[in-house]
Amino acid sequence: MNYILCSLLIVIGVVSRFIDHAPNFTPILSIAIMSSLYIKNRFIVLVPLSIMLLSDLYIGNHIIAPWVYSSILVICVISFFAKNNIKNVLSYSLIGSIIFFIVTNFGVWISGGYSYSLEGLLSCYIAAIPFFRNTLISTFLFSLSIFAVYNFVETLVRNTDVSADLKDKIINK
Repeated sequence: MNYILCSLLIVIGVVSRFIDHAPNFTPILSIAIMSSLYIKNRFIVLVPLSIMLLSDLYIGNHIIAPWVYSSILVICVISFFAKNNIKNVLSYSLIGSIIFFIVTNFGVWISGGYSYSLEGLLSCYIAAIPFFRNTLISTFLFSLSIFAVYNFVETLVRNTDVSADLKDKIINK
């Protein structure tokens, strides 16, 4: 199930970056959070990194890419240590959105997007508030959707008439 879930999340993540969407309204942060919650493997950071790398091959790189990638890695790593429950899904969606906002907008400021002053830094963060709203809404929406679908499928598998050996492989990964 881990390989299927990872592959599915990567495909969804890559496709989502090519679909017309509001700025910062993608499931990337949710995928980083939820894959870490469900798949307790030290290589889990490869899921969101794969999404970004594969889609950036076509979209192209940008000056703040290192800031975007590093924020996603931090979100993925801190989510790894959380327990899988609705409270953590909501908490880490909020925390992840805040981390992404702080890190990526600092990257915009440091790369010369605004004057190198406290006023420039504040202007950068203030100008990014509408993007933060999209990030926050999409992260909550996609995280809750992934949570609901995953738990539905897991319950379905657990309650179906499948051999115990196969059921154990699917549920216990």
